[in-house]
Amino acid sequence: MVEREFLGFINDNQLFDPTDRVLLAVSGGLDSMVMTELFHQTKRLFAIAHVNFGLRGAESDADAHFVQNKAEQYGVPFHQIRFDTAAIAEERGVSIQMAARNLRYDWFRELARQHDYDCIATAHHKNDMLETLLLNLTRGTGLAGLHGIAAKQQRSEREIIIRPLLFATRDQLADYATEKAVTYREDSSNANDKYARNRIRHHVVPVLTELNAGLWQTLPRTVERLRAAETLVQSELNRSWNALVEPVGEQLFLPTVKLKNQNELAFRLAEWLKPFGFAIAQVDAMIDALNQSVGQVFVSTTHRIMHDRLADGTPGLLLEKRIAVLPYTITLRDWPDTPVDVAGQFALTIAIFQKTDGFKVPATAAIACLDARYLTLPLTIRPWQQGDRFRPLGLNGHKLVSDLLNDLKLTRSERESTAVLLSGDQIVWVIGRRIDHRYRITSETRDIVKISLAADLK
Repeated sequence: MVEREFLGFINDNQLFDPTDRVLLAVSGGLDSMVMTELFHQTKRLFAIAHVNFGLRGAESDADAHFVQNKAEQYGVPFHQIRFDTAAIAEERGVSIQMAARNLRYDWFRELARQHDYDCIATAHHKNDMLETLLLNLTRGTGLAGLHGIAAKQQRSEREIIIRPLLFATRDQLADYATEKAVTYREDSSNANDKYARNRIRHHVVPVLTELNAGLWQTLPRTVERLRAAETLVQSELNRSWNALVEPVGEQLFLPTVKLKNQNELAFRLAEWLKPFGFAIAQVDAMIDALNQSVGQVFVSTTHRIMHDRLADGTPGLLLEKRIAVLPYTITLRDWPDTPVDVAGQFALTIAIFQKTDGFKVPATAAIACLDARYLTLPLTIRPWQQGDRFRPLGLNGHKLVSDLLNDLKLTRSERESTAVLLSGDQIVWVIGRRIDHRYRITSETRDIVKISLAADLK
């Protein structure tokens, strides 16, 4: 009995509790209408959500009207929305299928939040699982892509996706629809072989079922083995990542020596860096870079990896979040009595006081103590630029700021975030690094301007 298998699958996989309110994603087709009928027959608490993607004109509108009528017959809450999916896909530069998927799940997530639904149910079944596995295999995938669709997936606190029909095949659902006189709408696009999934459904799966009559029984066991293998692999990836990576401030450092000692380095590095948005082709280039001189930079949408050296000379890959530092110029026309926010990168506090006999200059580059006689307002704060020169404390001659930063063996990120303080057109302080010798405290200094970093440079 299908209802018994339905409830057994829900309980075995702990999809939801009997008191949970479930939002059903209902297109009006066979699969989603059978799912709706099963929720009704087993007296689960549910609501219906329907998305009209506007891709099939009057046919799409008729689907929406059909689903709304069914919701009224079941006496459950009904939500619907219409998107101009083709226009949105063109605007975002993605395929219509990708745009539809994103629009659909974004709306479901918002509904769950607004109406306090406990989870969102989609009508995926065994055929969908096999089709997804085959699609992923042909496009290239790891273990995660081979185990297809999960019965339960928690994407966020308010987005729990469940697939309560994964126990059944499409033929079983069709038989149940006939037995219970479940009406549904046929989506004409399902017959169109221009979509890759439809070609697999119509031409590949029938051949596989001919080769193995017990395919639908062996498929779940295969998927479970793949999922178990993925769990074991992920455990080893987590262990080796934790043993290898070294925190350096807000960055993560992967030493070259430790990387080269890893077996299957390309696979490990690709999996480690996947959450940071790096592509496999970039990973191959990173491995090649390990045998070359430092300097290469690899960028994803959210992070950056630099083949660099630490201050002690140790080479490796330095991983950091990308922080967009926009050009800025801050002018101080008087002495501020509150911290100065420098473009959200750091803050400076400024104090002026008379020098006392016992005064000692703090031994930290994060504080600049300057002779007030030589400072002329307005002062300027800006990022350092190529060609900037100053006279570092203790030196007779001038030096390029770029040379100072190289001498300090700063990372690329630290160099890029360095700023300078100017009086007129002279650099007074390479902020957080070194003051100019001409503005130092001497025995003749009477008034001191003390400028402190209120937060570390990013």
